Amino acid sequence: MYKRDLFVVAYEKLKSVPGNMTPGADGTTLDEFSLRTIEKIVAQMRDESFQFSRARRVHIPKANGKTRPLGIAPPRDKIVQEVMRMILEAIYDSPHGSSFSDDSHGFRPNRGCHTALKSIRNTWSGVTWIIEGDVKAAFDCIDHDILISILRRRIKDERFLNLIRKALTAGYYEFKRPVESHVGTPQGSIVSPILCNIFLHELDEFVAGLTATHEKGDKKRTTTEYNYRRKQIVKVRSKLNAPTYNAEERKELLRELKALLIAQKRSSQTRDDGSFIRVKYVRYADDWCVGINGPKHLAVQIRDEVKSFMAKKLGLTLSMEKTHIRHAKDEEAFFLGTRFKVGADSQKVVGITDKNGRHYQKRVTGWLPQMFAPCDRLVARLNSRGFCDKNGNPIAKSAWIALDDDQIVAMAGAVLRGLVNYYSFVDNYSDLRRIQYILKYSAAKTLAGKHRTSIRRIFLKHGDQLAIEKTHYGKTAFLAFPTVFDWTRNPTRFKVGELPTPDHVFQRNQRLRTRSKLGVNCVICGSDEKVVMHHIRHVRKMGAKVWGFSRLMATLNRKQIPACTPCHIKVHKGVYDGLKLSDLYDPITAAR
Repeated sequence: MYKRDLFVVAYEKLKSVPGNMTPGADGTTLDEFSLRTIEKIVAQMRDESFQFSRARRVHIPKANGKTRPLGIAPPRDKIVQEVMRMILEAIYDSPHGSSFSDDSHGFRPNRGCHTALKSIRNTWSGVTWIIEGDVKAAFDCIDHDILISILRRRIKDERFLNLIRKALTAGYYEFKRPVESHVGTPQGSIVSPILCNIFLHELDEFVAGLTATHEKGDKKRTTTEYNYRRKQIVKVRSKLNAPTYNAEERKELLRELKALLIAQKRSSQTRDDGSFIRVKYVRYADDWCVGINGPKHLAVQIRDEVKSFMAKKLGLTLSMEKTHIRHAKDEEAFFLGTRFKVGADSQKVVGITDKNGRHYQKRVTGWLPQMFAPCDRLVARLNSRGFCDKNGNPIAKSAWIALDDDQIVAMAGAVLRGLVNYYSFVDNYSDLRRIQYILKYSAAKTLAGKHRTSIRRIFLKHGDQLAIEKTHYGKTAFLAFPTVFDWTRNPTRFKVGELPTPDHVFQRNQRLRTRSKLGVNCVICGSDEKVVMHHIRHVRKMGAKVWGFSRLMATLNRKQIPACTPCHIKVHKGVYDGLKLSDLYDPITAAR
């Protein structure tokens, strides 16, 4: 925490995030950040006088109609929290080797919702029972003493542990009243996600112990009826290969084979006799699922054991009202916004050719995971956002009428692109055409309402893809609605990237440190005294309405520039609103 370069890298990671220009409880933002600020923070770290300020709590709406509390910390605290996060990540989740379980996917580098769902798709074949776990307010109920004791196993520096405790107990302002934090990690804090992962890693290890205890058997036993049907199938298949049968006899044999396959399926459906058991597990932050290939009483037992462990060891409560045990073949589970079950509703019999060239038929998709986008929930969400009515009929989004045409199309297209990319792997991918229809026609109706014309004329003018001509700094381009034409199902289309190497992580942080503009001379007058960073929230989203010094920054394509304190004050006063690129300080010309 004494290394200045760590704070420079933390600043470079956070400086361009628009939310970091949102003022904290003290009204400050990242604007005016400088090397002097870092030096003050390091000095306070040395004498352990650094204190986190209270965050400003806001409530954002959730998909279920409730709200989620988030804390907006001052920028100085965010920089310190990012440094703490980098140190904790180097200890617990290093590219050289992670301490976390492979079943943990939330808030980790190069992991996310798609890696969690991909693990279900690839490894949950044959699961009979699914436990949907729901923890009551996990972030808000983490016990500070238990968390510090877990951290103390790997971290011996008590000063760093004290700094973490300060971050946990900083408190927040709600309705301008100070509130103390005696339990929980503040949602919205940069360091909270990794602390939650460290805390819930205890649950991962406990479930891994349950898996090792309960799993047994090399393969499932087959019933007597199943074995009998299998012999009949082999006998019929041997007859099919004989050249003496005519077409009618062959059709009759195929019908008999199909009936035997169906009977075989029925005779082998319920074989949870306890001779073969497998346990699967996946967790994303505080959401987790357990899949069990075995009897139902084992699912009940594991749920109760997890409930007892969380209460006794972690001080968390498992919500029994929201924790469900579902039959994987007959019921759909819900995890990370996706519905899934095991096995398709209809069985498919396909022709197979083995390595010896023999042809036979085989039943497929009987025990493979099937995943679906919850289109009814998505339509309800679009209704709450003003894109359609309760029946899913597109309506004009009145809040966007004052925007430019290209912004209306771009923002509606961004919503579609996000949903289509997230649900790119689902088995009902083509059902998302309804979502595309709602968003496209909502954008068209919004344009029609803005220009007081009809939807028909909007499509005649801009085409089916709502291509809007846009001129930006003398250059003309067309921005169109991102219409999807290929709705082919692809169960493996997950948005998953490759894991970075340790060298790549080091080089990335090295670039952030060496390319930082902190400490560079003022770009306006060239002074090297009291240089701070001037920030703006957006560059490209300001459009044609940008003016003054911000227009100059948009031309430079920069959201931050170094300026000395006198020039920075003049920028905010509007003294430099008419400044041109040629008026900026040129170090090469000055050296000559």
